[in-house]
Amino acid sequence: MRNLSTFVIVISMIASSAWADPLAAGKPAGVQKAQEMSGSEWAVIGGIAALGAGILIATSGGRASPANQSIPITVNATTATAV
Repeated sequence: MRNLSTFVIVISMIASSAWADPLAAGKPAGVQKAQEMSGSEWAVIGGIAALGAGILIATSGGRASPANQSIPITVNATTATAV
């Protein structure tokens, strides 16, 4: 399992650097563009918020009353004799 996870990490690091464009010498590295939040970041944040709300609703149990509220149960015992 450790070998598999190491392999996946190494492949992802190689693949991400393979698609990156080299930086031009003496020019800014695009820090301002990287700091701006575009629409895709807001979509990810909204998706995470919706997922969190869904998990909270699913785990709430849908109870209208407290879970520790006890309901009294009465048992009427009768005896019968065989004839």
